[in-house]
Amino acid sequence: MMDQTQVRSFTERYLQAMNCQIIESTPKMIDVKLSIEADQALLNRPMYWMYVEQMNLPANPAQFRFYFEETEESRGFYSDYLYYGAARFAQMLDSAQKHGRFVRLYQHADQADKKTPTARSYHPFLAVHYQLAYICDQKKDRLCYLAIDLQTGEIYPSFYIWAKKQQWTHQLPPSRYLLPAQLTLHEAVGRLEAYLQRQLEQEDSTWAEEANERLKDEYQRIESYYPDEHSLSEEQQKEKQQRLRESVWQLAPRIEVNALNAGLFYLDERPTN
Repeated sequence: MMDQTQVRSFTERYLQAMNCQIIESTPKMIDVKLSIEADQALLNRPMYWMYVEQMNLPANPAQFRFYFEETEESRGFYSDYLYYGAARFAQMLDSAQKHGRFVRLYQHADQADKKTPTARSYHPFLAVHYQLAYICDQKKDRLCYLAIDLQTGEIYPSFYIWAKKQQWTHQLPPSRYLLPAQLTLHEAVGRLEAYLQRQLEQEDSTWAEEANERLKDEYQRIESYYPDEHSLSEEQQKEKQQRLRESVWQLAPRIEVNALNAGLFYLDERPTN
């Protein structure tokens, strides 16, 4: 859930990331010339873009006005009131997730560059944002953000906390060069997944043991409902197997891991772990 301040902050960052042109910005609204990508993501004009492509015409993305307070003007054809839960804002969130699954960022360090006339290096890091789902007859989600130094292989479990306090830029600053990575991305991801697996194996497994007990009890209930295996009809045997499969799906404990997004981060200096 976001309040209006957070909605506006996200909107501004989204428009900037999508290379939109801000025409006017006031506390109540943002008037913007959308980029082609933003127009296609937000305005649902597939026929227009198909026509432009087929006729080889110059693209003309729409000018749109986003309001952060509901007024009469916010209900216009090319204007909308943005709030958490609004359809247009949901489109924006979905677009951000699709376009922002992988980023490349450089640590901002202008002051350090001014003090050093020679070129300075950046250390390469890979960071991956994982979602861990602990599933049985209940479900609990947990987010885990891990980073790995692509030179040394050292893993940083607190990288996200450190990274939020830094300033970043999308462009490689002048007088900067990148140190070569000693690990490929495939090797780095493998090490992160092995680290994550070790951490999961060390966690308290009481919840899984209790879920297995509930699954065992459900098996016994199903077996008691079909006491004589040999007297069951073919239909009853299929029904029993179906119930057993459903019990496993509903009750068996498991952990599902999903990589939400990732990024290459180039650091002025290695963070503290």
